[in-house]
Amino acid sequence: MVPIADDAFFIPSSVRAAVSIRNATEDARIAETVIERMVASEPMVAAALLRLANSAAYRRAEPAESVSVAIMVLGMAEVRAVASHVAMLQMVRGIRGRAARLVAESLLLHSISVSQFAEELARASPGLNAARVGTLALFHELPTFHLLAASNHDPDRFASLEAISGIVRTTRLRSFEMLMQDLALPSLAVPRVDEMALVERAHAYVTHPNPMSMHPQEAGACGEIPPERIVMLQACAEAAYVTLVEGPIPHAVREIVAESEQAAVAPPPTMLPEVDDDAPPPPPRRGLLARLQNLLVGIFNG
Repeated sequence: MVPIADDAFFIPSSVRAAVSIRNATEDARIAETVIERMVASEPMVAAALLRLANSAAYRRAEPAESVSVAIMVLGMAEVRAVASHVAMLQMVRGIRGRAARLVAESLLLHSISVSQFAEELARASPGLNAARVGTLALFHELPTFHLLAASNHDPDRFASLEAISGIVRTTRLRSFEMLMQDLALPSLAVPRVDEMALVERAHAYVTHPNPMSMHPQEAGACGEIPPERIVMLQACAEAAYVTLVEGPIPHAVREIVAESEQAAVAPPPTMLPEVDDDAPPPPPRRGLLARLQNLLVGIFNG
C-alpha cells in the first residue's frame, strides 16, 4: 500500500480551541466559570450549545439566551460532547475539495452515530467510562479525515468519489495514536482493548442495514440494545448532527460569530415562501447519493 505523508496533522486554531474546552471539562481543578468564559470566547462552541439548549429536547419555558444558562441546562457532560463535535465539524469545514468534503460530512454523521451507540454500550459495561468510550468512538475515523484533508494539497487526486474510493483501498493511513497526539488528546491515544471492542460493536449497529434485527452474536456478548432504544439513539445522533451543522445561530452569539468571521449563517426567514401546488415535484436526487453510499460502505467494511 502507498503511505501518505506522515507529517503531523495540521490542526486549525479553532479546532484546538474546541479541544481545549473539551479537555477543561474533564479537569476538576478548573472552575465552571472559567469554562463558561472559554466557551463564550469560542463562537462556534457557544452557538452550538445555545442551539442545543433551545432545541425541543432541552428547552424549558424560557429560551436560553446566555452561555451560562445553556451550560446549566445541558450539564458539563454535554458541553464536553458538543466541544468534541465542533472540533470534528471544523476539521470537516477545512476540507475544500467537493467530493472529499461530501465524504467527510457523511463521516461526521457516522461518527456521531457510533459515539451515541458506544456510550450506550459502555453504560452497561462495568469498569468502563462511558464519556471516554464515546469520545473514542467520535474520533475513530480520524485517520480517514486526515486522508481526506490531503485533498487540499492535491485536489486532482480527490476529484471524484471513485478516485477517493481507490485512494482509500491503496493508502496506508496515519495511525490513530499519532493523530490523537496531534489533536492534543494523548490520554486517548492508546485506548484499552475492551474500549475499542465496544466501539467496534457500536460500529456494527450503525452500519447494519437493520440494527433492530441484529443477532446477539453480531452485537457482542451482553451488548444487545432494545429496539426502542436503538430508534432513540438513531434519532439523537441525527438531531445532534442537524443541531451542529444546520441550526440557526442564536441571537446571543450572532454578533460574536459575525465579528470572528468563523461562520456566516443567516437568521431564519420571517415568513415562508409561497408554494405553487401545480408545479411538478423536483426530480429525485439519485446518482451522486447512491455512489456516495456505495463508497462509504466500502470505507466502513474495508
